[in-house]
Amino acid sequence: MIILGIDPGIERLGYAFTEVKSNSLQALSYGLISTSKEEKKPRRLHQIYEDIKSLIEKHHPSCLCVETLIFAKNVKTALVVSEVRGVILLLSAQFELPLLEFTPLQVKMSLTGYGRSSKSQIQSAVKLILCLPEIPKPDDISDAIAIAICGGNTMRFQQKINKDIGAVN
Repeated sequence: MIILGIDPGIERLGYAFTEVKSNSLQALSYGLISTSKEEKKPRRLHQIYEDIKSLIEKHHPSCLCVETLIFAKNVKTALVVSEVRGVILLLSAQFELPLLEFTPLQVKMSLTGYGRSSKSQIQSAVKLILCLPEIPKPDDISDAIAIAICGGNTMRFQQKINKDIGAVN
């Protein structure tokens, strides 16, 4: 099963594809989608749409995971990130991909078992869990990988529950 994790942003959007195989997770692909401040917002949103669409068509994920927007210090930033999330939700519906949304606390708990983990602790966990040679940079990428790992853990748990329930019936 292939999981797509996305850390939404308009200037920099991190994405990561991980593959769940029985009891392991493997990084398939990750990177950054960047848009220019010089472009108007509709054009930037369209670029994000096209880039993610292309990635989905290439990797054929089983589900799409995205971080929820809990609060923001800057209302203008929160509104723009919400618009990017709208593009992501549209793609989820268009490709009929199950959508999993996680709070930052849920992502941290899934990776480290502690909801107040620091950014560096999450990055170290990403590197360790996926046996990566180094911590992916910038933060948007490691955040997307963390979201994909959280999604993979959730999907593995759901599969196990479904299997156990099936064995009982």
